[in-house]
Amino acid sequence: MNQLNIQPISDDRIKIEAADIPDGLGVTFAGDIDMEDPGIILDPFFDRIHQGMISKKLKEVKADFTGLNFLNSSGIKSVAKWIMRLSDLSTDAKYRITIVHSKDITWQVTSLPTLTFLVPGGVKIE
Repeated sequence: MNQLNIQPISDDRIKIEAADIPDGLGVTFAGDIDMEDPGIILDPFFDRIHQGMISKKLKEVKADFTGLNFLNSSGIKSVAKWIMRLSDLSTDAKYRITIVHSKDITWQVTSLPTLTFLVPGGVKIE
């Protein structure tokens, strides 16, 4: 279990796990997210992360997408919505999101780096 008590999400096509890292939370995505409305799963998950990061005054989320073979446009929208919430935070409540991606997976190379422009200084890509 992690310090934010965020439960893993797992089914036959996807696995999302959260674990403690120094100064924050590591989130690992694996599988394929291609359901019609992944926001049903992703939005509440990202909300728990967001609220937990603020309440515990943690400073970094490391989101590792390297094991995620596919994320549809609705899933990318959920990630973007989460990132946009950073802009509403006061300076002392802000945390940074580091996106770890695979240069071998086309959708990750074309989609994930663009998310860094949503909240300047709030997201970095590795």
